[in-house]
Amino acid sequence: MLYFILRPIVQIALKVFFKRLQVHQKYLLNIEEPIIYVANHPNTFMDPIILAALSKKKVHFLSNGSVFNRFTRPIFKFFNMIPIYRKTDKSDKPISQAELNKMSFQKCYDFLAQKGTLLIFPEGTSIIERRLREIKTGTARIALGAEYENKFTLGLKIIPIGINYSDADKFRSEVLVNIGEPILLSKYQHIYNSENFEAVETLTKEIEDEISKLIIVTENEEQDILISNIEKIYKNTLFEEFDLPEKKYDEFVVVKEIVKGVKYFEQKNSQYFKNLRIQTDNYLENLSVLGLSDEIFQRSHKKSILGYFIGSILLLILGFPFYVAGLIGNYIPYILPSKIARMISSDITFKAPLMMISGIFVFPVAYGISFYLVWYLSQSIEWALATLGLLPLLGYFVLWYIAIWEKFKINWQSVRLFYKKPSLLNNLIEQRKAIFKELKALKEEYLKKL
Repeated sequence: MLYFILRPIVQIALKVFFKRLQVHQKYLLNIEEPIIYVANHPNTFMDPIILAALSKKKVHFLSNGSVFNRFTRPIFKFFNMIPIYRKTDKSDKPISQAELNKMSFQKCYDFLAQKGTLLIFPEGTSIIERRLREIKTGTARIALGAEYENKFTLGLKIIPIGINYSDADKFRSEVLVNIGEPILLSKYQHIYNSENFEAVETLTKEIEDEISKLIIVTENEEQDILISNIEKIYKNTLFEEFDLPEKKYDEFVVVKEIVKGVKYFEQKNSQYFKNLRIQTDNYLENLSVLGLSDEIFQRSHKKSILGYFIGSILLLILGFPFYVAGLIGNYIPYILPSKIARMISSDITFKAPLMMISGIFVFPVAYGISFYLVWYLSQSIEWALATLGLLPLLGYFVLWYIAIWEKFKINWQSVRLFYKKPSLLNNLIEQRKAIFKELKALKEEYLKKL
């Protein structure tokens, strides 16, 4: 019961934490048959939190067995976590890892036989990067073992999932959850044998291939840097050229094609792409040093620079009192979660989930204290309730106000440079034109290949 009470709280927290959370083909999460969700794992326990919140079904999780002990085991069991032990993991029980895993596998078989939903991260580890690490065979063994125990009558489906973060460790970043078509276990019935590993390896390869389709996969850090640079500089132009709506999934499709294009041309001439990466690095570094953003060259949507500045200044002046009020009411609960996250772990992969979970507790407590203080000082329940309603709204206003201010600063700096140091701005424009010329030529050649 508590699981279903906590889920709407977590859903609200996710909407606050992420600027945009988009799910592609969400209906596939809630089919009636027993399901195993398999997903990439870039962001520690933020990943299971998101997927459990999205699913209408009660989700059980396979989790690192080394964190289970006599103190944590009851808590983890309460949150539907099932331990699985790798060769490097240790247990507080005097039983071999093989026996412990055999017991865990049996729990999974029994759970799936009752039309349960199981979540597995088959990479086994969590690292913030655009890669897909080696897929372990455990998922395939559990899935085929469950069907084998039930003479392949379960109708078990494996749902591949790709989780794509814009900035996995940042508050108010974006995330796209890509749901893939189900992998059917029935087709493995005639080749599966508990003594033969061929079916397990074939299914593991299929899982890897399906997850790869749902995420951005780069081969190395240099390639990832170049692709990220192209995204920052050229992605919006591609959206305009192909008349795409500004949705996270469409952005994913565009970036996926950028990755394919980069890999294709990199094989033809790797040195050329090293030079292009240096060229884009230099351009973006020059922007950063001058306190600018590439967005200053994308003003087609603005009526005029003068109109933009007048409108922005009016908004900033009129909104300032509300900004101050929102800052006073929300600063402490806003700043505390990040401090708590740093105190608990220095690992960047834990930063975002620890911040969000801390915020779930810190914000209600802070708002409760504010409610009490206003009621105590004013002896008016109406004023206290009004404060309670206004605080989150003012918190959102602060985020909006800061975004307006940051954009205003960048645009103001570009105008100052235009009048005081036009040569610097002209140099940036020439750099950008040269990059665009290269990228446009590559795009046209790549489209001819398709």
